[in-house]
Amino acid sequence: MSQQIYVINAALAVLLLLLALCAGFMTGSLAFRKTGESLRHGAIATLSLLGAMSLISIGKVTMLIATYSYRSWFVLDSALLFLTLIMAPTAAIAVFSLPRLLQLAKLQPRLTESAVSRTKRRAASEVKLVVPIQVLVIEALLYAAINVFPLGMAHRKQVLIIGLFVLMSPAVLIWRQSIRRRRIHRDDGTSAVHYIKRIVFITMAFMLLAFGIIHTMNNAKTLSDDGAAERNDKLPFSITLSPVGYRSK
Repeated sequence: MSQQIYVINAALAVLLLLLALCAGFMTGSLAFRKTGESLRHGAIATLSLLGAMSLISIGKVTMLIATYSYRSWFVLDSALLFLTLIMAPTAAIAVFSLPRLLQLAKLQPRLTESAVSRTKRRAASEVKLVVPIQVLVIEALLYAAINVFPLGMAHRKQVLIIGLFVLMSPAVLIWRQSIRRRRIHRDDGTSAVHYIKRIVFITMAFMLLAFGIIHTMNNAKTLSDDGAAERNDKLPFSITLSPVGYRSK
């Protein structure tokens, strides 16, 4: 049972991370869309990714409730991590990013191939739209790392220190996005930097997926082997053959 719980938990964490990476990448590139129609489609795609993440989060909560009676300590620990690292930035997205994405998704450009105006590009690069989703990407990465690489209590202090640094990331992201928004009229998204970013993103997504699957399966096999060995060690008695009959030990 513990093997199945671990595999499902790790798989959901990796899937959340991949969807968050895609949503963060698409949100950051909205301001560089060439046409109004492309900008609208990008906003709709981002909303779809956020919707898929919401469904996975519901599945995660359902799993925690279903397994509470089996391992209450595991559920409480996992629920605390989930609320802190996933639900908190998700709430910020619902308050700040979602209304702005809905506005972009409702755009009705006069011409399908009409160029995006500077005003719309600035709206697509607004700090309140981009930063909450980028924060979710960082915290989803930490959440996936904790679930795929389970650490003992001896390492909880190190994880807490890393978590405190992660909590400082919104300030850095706000500063970075504020500068990008002020300079958005100078960047049309065609430079080599943007091409390199796309290549890095695609490569990193595939590497994370492959590494997460391989490591999760290896850990699941280790849990299965340890469980089998533990069951063998706990056999209550053995039967041996003696000259007068069967004798139990």
